[in-house]
Amino acid sequence: MDELVVERHGPVAWLTVNRPEVRNALSLRLMQRLTQEIRNLARERSVRVIVLTGAGDRVFISGADVGEFREQLATPETALSYDAVAEQLQSALRGSPQPVIAMIQGHAVGSGTIVAASCDFRIAVRTAKFGIPVAKFGFIVPVPDTLRLVQLVGPAKAKWLLMTGQLIDASEARAIGLVDQVVEPEILRSTVDALAATLAANAPLTIKATKQMIEAMTAPNATVASGAPWYAEIFRSRDFQEGLEAFFSKRKPEFHGE
Repeated sequence: MDELVVERHGPVAWLTVNRPEVRNALSLRLMQRLTQEIRNLARERSVRVIVLTGAGDRVFISGADVGEFREQLATPETALSYDAVAEQLQSALRGSPQPVIAMIQGHAVGSGTIVAASCDFRIAVRTAKFGIPVAKFGFIVPVPDTLRLVQLVGPAKAKWLLMTGQLIDASEARAIGLVDQVVEPEILRSTVDALAATLAANAPLTIKATKQMIEAMTAPNATVASGAPWYAEIFRSRDFQEGLEAFFSKRKPEFHGE
């Protein structure tokens, strides 16, 4: 079974994360493949719109593949490398000249919310839930992704999502600006198709320039974007290791702020 299904419907390219057996979790290899596929599509003039979705009707993307955590997050160095791969995917989504629509047909948690936020448009089913529970595990969200979240929902709501780790439903996500539209499951595809058709019919150079202009206006400065002091503090902390051990031991972590 192919973990990433790529389809073309006229000027619209569809990318489907196809790992329903692990709730469409993003493995390191899948993140790299998604990144490359988006970069390939960026060079195709016949592609006017990209749609990203997940297989099945329960989960859009559930987050990173927890089966890789022990190996990929074993040391600060491997954690930083893993984080860099994840950030390349977000950068590819934001940097694509085509508008990217997230068709959120199920829950989007952790990386699922972050990936959706990096898309240009987000249409979700009424039953979807969103959340970024990094604080429950002692992790940290990269600076560009945190900035994107702040731009979408504002500083106060971004703090709420990142610091509490609580899930919110689609209606609340719509109210705070995290998603653009909330629809019933039976009209999700037709709603996305209609938006994709509208975008595909418009001037591609105008869309490309508008997206690039807005991205340039809202990009973090180089010093902040590096995130160096925050990443180093988190990935070298005892709390980070405690979060990992607690997760694999299926127990509540005990954080000490060190």
